[in-house]
Amino acid sequence: MNNSSNKGSNYLLFFFIGILTFFLSGYALTGIHPPKSIYLMFVIYGILFAIGLLISREWSPVFILKAFVVSLVPLLLISAAFFAFGALNHEYSKSIEAKKLEFVPDEFVIVTEEELDEYPVLKKAIESPGEYFSANPDEWERTIDFLDEKGACEIKIGNDYYIIFFTTA
Repeated sequence: MNNSSNKGSNYLLFFFIGILTFFLSGYALTGIHPPKSIYLMFVIYGILFAIGLLISREWSPVFILKAFVVSLVPLLLISAAFFAFGALNHEYSKSIEAKKLEFVPDEFVIVTEEELDEYPVLKKAIESPGEYFSANPDEWERTIDFLDEKGACEIKIGNDYYIIFFTTA
């Protein structure tokens, strides 16, 4: 019974090694870009795994294989979740900015107040030139399509001219 609970705590140790590898890699590899960061993450994992084997003092091939799986699965799952969350943030990280022009551009399109009311983020950007305003992906795409149909990102509203910028992270 004691040997069984000892193996259970050893597996728990390796489970936490997988989690610790992710967080330690994130801290240690700041500024190192893929694919080098992924390779270095596995180097950190290998070092922590070896330390775990030294602490556990278990040398059977079956235990080592199970410990490897128990530690690698959480590392891969957390990494996949992290990258999926990053992709989701990237998808929803869109903004619109308007800059007021001090000159008449060579090409521009006229946008009426009625048309502007259909694009609330664009309207906010026009009302506060130089500021970025977050837009959901649908409105961001709709606004781009609207200006593409019009034919330019330089617009005239009333007597003022603006250039519209669309940014994403």
